[in-house]
Formats: sequence, structure tokens, C-alpha cells
Amino acid sequence: MYSSYSSTRSDTTTKYHINFGGQTIETTVTNKAFVANEWATSMLSKYSGKQTVVGLDNEWKPNFSPYTNNKSATLQLCIDNTCLIVQLFYLDEIPQTLKKFLANPNFTFVGVEVGEDILKLKNQYGLVCSSQVDIRDVAKNKWPGRFSRPGLKDLANEICGLYMPKPKHVSMSNWEARELSVSQVEYACIDAYASYKIGHKLLMEN
Repeated sequence: MYSSYSSTRSDTTTKYHINFGGQTIETTVTNKAFVANEWATSMLSKYSGKQTVVGLDNEWKPNFSPYTNNKSATLQLCIDNTCLIVQLFYLDEIPQTLKKFLANPNFTFVGVEVGEDILKLKNQYGLVCSSQVDIRDVAKNKWPGRFSRPGLKDLANEICGLYMPKPKHVSMSNWEARELSVSQVEYACIDAYASYKIGHKLLMEN
């Protein structure tokens, strides 16, 4: 959908190399707590003591009725060219090191309407994030009148020069599938990556 990729697979974890915007994003997809904990441990070590932005996004099965409110099925986190996609719906247990990562005050979690995603994580899984910044709000404050209600795709293009196809058949697909399709993995990864790139540009490069 976006570009070429490669992958290696185990029963519960798949590693992808997704090429987007001239970069290769190392992406881990898992439903195992120990894999999520290993990723979090690595990031905590690599960015220890540093103020760091983290792209955050959730996906969930579409709510086709006003009476349904499906749980977040995936959590995507991205720092630089490293992305983690946790299949929350199938986790064997809540990853404790990942909880520490999310609660670490050195990390600022960024995205469009990221507060809503973070609230879902807290209410549905007990995962609490230390701090958050809505990159849409930052962009609108930085450039008054330039944007009305921009989406992630608009911000990625305007601020970072990244073109993001966001096909409806992927965004509205079944995110509760036990095995995510390549298109779903690319979509989820690039959402978090774009959030990171925009957040880094707005918060860390000025």
C-alpha cells in the first residue's frame, strides 16, 4: 500500500521493516507481554534522562451502531524509526514495563486527538500515560488561520512533507483480527510514525 516491506514471523510476534518517506521503520507486532516489555526496556534505556516525544495511536473495530463502543484493539507507539504495535485485544497479560514506559515523565505522547486515545487506554486497560500533546492544537496555535480542523494526513503533508494514503477499507477493517494484514500493519505503523515526526518537528526542533 505504501511501499515495500520485509517481515519475520513467530507464532505471536512479527517483525516488519516498513519503508515510508525515505525511511525504514522497524516495526514489531505482538500480543505477548514479554515482547512489549522488551521493547519498552530498550526504549527506556536508549532514551534514559532525555525528553522524548512518542507517537501514539490506537485502532479499534469500527462501531457500526451508536450503541456499541468497541475496545481499543491495538496500541501503536513510535520513537524515531522504531515502532511497536501491541494487539491489546489478545494480550496474555498487561505488560508491566510498558506501563512504566507510558508513565515515565520524560516521554510526551503525541497525536491528533491523542487525549481520546489515552483515555480509552486508561479506562479499558489501566494504562496511564505521563503527559500528552495534541499536535493538531499545537499546529493551529503556531500558525493561526492556516488550518481549520486538519487531520493527521493534512499535518503530515504540510509540516513534514509526508504523503499518507489513508484508505477507508483499511481504516474501517477488523482491527480485532488475531493476525493483522500487511495493509493494517503498514497503516497502523505509519499513523504512529507520522505522529512522532510531526510532534518532533513541532516540539523538539524549534
